[in-house]
Amino acid sequence: MEPKLQQHTSDEPSKLSYQLIKQITNDFDEKRLLGSGGFGTVYKGVHESQGEIAVKVLRHTILGLDDKEFHKEFNNLRGLKHQNIVKLIGFCQESEEELAEFDGKQVSATHIHRALCFEYVHNGSLNKHISGN
Repeated sequence: MEPKLQQHTSDEPSKLSYQLIKQITNDFDEKRLLGSGGFGTVYKGVHESQGEIAVKVLRHTILGLDDKEFHKEFNNLRGLKHQNIVKLIGFCQESEEELAEFDGKQVSATHIHRALCFEYVHNGSLNKHISGN
């Protein structure tokens, strides 16, 4: 059974689990890849009740993208309401403890998973429309 997107009566984005993000992108399947850039990779997610969703998985190696910056960006995006801007419908920010090798030793490390989920638009990117490609 697929985990559910939390339903809200308001326009507020839902908090999504990393497990759900993995599931709706088919474990980040390359066939679902929509694009990639400096801040992350975008996949098409398919949810049984919400339909198609654009899932932007943020790179965890971005220097300076700490909790404060993530929340600032998130708050900016959730406040945008315009007919020509895709709607932010969900987000994920989860920490996971992992073992990693550092200087030849196993150490405990925290991996922070961050993603932003937007309504899916079928007509491609704005860049595609502007450049005509």
